[in-house]
Amino acid sequence: MAKYYLRGKIIDRDTKAAKGLKVLAFDDDPLLNPDDFLGEDTTDSQGIFEINFDESKFQGFLGLLEGTPDVYLVVRGDNGREMIKTRVEQTRRELEYHIKLDDHRPDPNAKDIYSDNLSRIIAMLGEVGNMVDYENAINLDTLSNGDLPAEVRERLEQFTSGYHDRRNNAQSLIALLNGVIGTIFEERGFATIGYDGPQVPRFPRQEAYNQTIIWPRKEGFKWA
Repeated sequence: MAKYYLRGKIIDRDTKAAKGLKVLAFDDDPLLNPDDFLGEDTTDSQGIFEINFDESKFQGFLGLLEGTPDVYLVVRGDNGREMIKTRVEQTRRELEYHIKLDDHRPDPNAKDIYSDNLSRIIAMLGEVGNMVDYENAINLDTLSNGDLPAEVRERLEQFTSGYHDRRNNAQSLIALLNGVIGTIFEERGFATIGYDGPQVPRFPRQEAYNQTIIWPRKEGFKWA
């Protein structure tokens, strides 16, 4: 009979171990079949929990349709209040959880911090040309005011003589990158959806969330 393993660590908003929390595991079932209770554990002094179970926990009268369990966790505090419910994750053998709790209070009117990503990236590219200008200004100032050895002066003069070529090359590169980045962003929708990483919701200041990373594994756990 196949065995399955759930293990993880929960920390609070100050990255300290969240001990004494009850962690309950369920198998998400479709249609009218109720979710199966897989087991529970309480986080220890290090915030670590572990729940092990076998097929008997989730294969009922629809066993042939079950396949592998689709697991989600519910974390409850001392008062029994639900603190977090993780997303459903399929496991063939093991799941490892890293959860950071937070008391973030969403503001539906908060600014979208990922808006105008495209224009910000293009503006950063423009700084490449500005750096060429700054560099040239510093070199000219050094040549006019510095008591330089002949060899250093000669090299600076040669470098400054190529300023216009470097400036034109930078402008051409920026124009090219603007076009390429603009096209890619538009095609993939990045200009409108912004960044959506594994721990970050689309509107992080407008939505309530906790940071959760889930790693499916097919072999023994690598951390103690």
